[in-house]
Amino acid sequence: MSKQFASILVAPEDYAEVRALSLPVSLIVASGTPDDVAFNDDGGQALPLDQVALRVIGRLPLSDSGKGHLAKLASLWRSKLDADAPEEIPLEMADTADARAKVLEWLVVQMTKAQQQSAQRSTRFMRELGLLRQQHEEIQASFQNLEQFVYQHGPQHRKLETTLSPVSGQLPITLRNGSRLVQRLPGSSVGLSDIAIQISNETPPSEGVLNVSLLSPDTNETLAIWEVPAARLTQGWLRFSLDRALGPDTISLMLNIAYQGRDTIRLASAVQHPEPRFHPKVDGQPVETLPALQIWRWIAGARAPVPANALIQVGGKNRLRRVERDTLATAISLDTLHDTVPLFQSGDALLVHVLPDQTACGILAGLALPGVRQVFATLLTRHAEAPPVEYQLALLPQDQRPHQPGRLPAFDPALSSGWIRLQPEEEGQAHVLLPESLDRPHDIYLMTRLPRGHSSNHYGWSTFSNICLQF
Repeated sequence: MSKQFASILVAPEDYAEVRALSLPVSLIVASGTPDDVAFNDDGGQALPLDQVALRVIGRLPLSDSGKGHLAKLASLWRSKLDADAPEEIPLEMADTADARAKVLEWLVVQMTKAQQQSAQRSTRFMRELGLLRQQHEEIQASFQNLEQFVYQHGPQHRKLETTLSPVSGQLPITLRNGSRLVQRLPGSSVGLSDIAIQISNETPPSEGVLNVSLLSPDTNETLAIWEVPAARLTQGWLRFSLDRALGPDTISLMLNIAYQGRDTIRLASAVQHPEPRFHPKVDGQPVETLPALQIWRWIAGARAPVPANALIQVGGKNRLRRVERDTLATAISLDTLHDTVPLFQSGDALLVHVLPDQTACGILAGLALPGVRQVFATLLTRHAEAPPVEYQLALLPQDQRPHQPGRLPAFDPALSSGWIRLQPEEEGQAHVLLPESLDRPHDIYLMTRLPRGHSSNHYGWSTFSNICLQF
């Protein structure tokens, strides 16, 4: 206990005499009445009662009036702090040298006792800290296990929260070679997981790259960077994903979009924002209309599978991608090669309705990107009175897609799950386990057929859901 924090309480009339003892502790003077007490340190600085209670280790009266004055403070400690008043230093009337020696002897005993108690507290705190660390590690491990389970098996998807849709007739925002757009993002940063902009170009540029970054002016930190080659700059929404959602601390976010290339890039425009601070700037000049934006969220700081058609951040862990509803809805029918396959009424599955005399097939175009090592899907015929149905999942290079409607290609057995027979309402899975990761984009073929000996497809609501790609 240092001199700064170990203090002795004295009465005003005894202050000069106690100060003359030159004790190795500071003094606190208690003046006034028990109903209106003022505490001051050696320098006259006023001290609150709670700080006095922490510092004072004893009372030192050197006179009868001082002893009576300090004794009256006992009621203050009981009423305000619900504790006993500091101990009175036992000191008989003596000369200055004897008084100092007796006070020092008392201080040595008290400080030794305080040091022993402090050592015991430190030991107890260290033991409790060890238990807290162990519990924290157990909680962290449990959360990571839960996060991993949801990541691998959870049906939940990142949630679309905000959409600033393109406004009809609004001129697009044009980016030329070397142009840069800076946009403050609306809403909170907590849990932000994806951002999308809409490209208005009817045809992608012949060459070039779009650099997109997410940064925080509050921390002057770049949170994510994406690089988009010219071939990906096709008309429609362009989605940028984080492999882990932003954390629980609220920060401002800026989206920075820069283009390097021969042609121009046009970004669809949305509404005009009334607040100037949300106006985007193109090459330093403010623009009244916001770019069309979409913002998704997930559990703050947690991972979720990346959407199959999204761009992953530079350095991100592109391990598992999930085909979400908007991408499922783009599956085309092999029968026409342009009509889409319907979604099941719940919207969470693709309905490849089994046919009586041929194989039904839906195609997810170019969705198996380079680097894929495994593709799997959940299979289910969603009616109790349906016939047995056989399912198959297969991959085919995108450039080998049939040109004639209804013509089923021959699949490499290494890129196919084989036919899997399921009874009505029996859930199953189809897996394509690749010997080597894909080196070019492949289409995903989702097929159903009736087993031999069955001719009726009544209630054959055969569906594919939870389609995932493992990298």
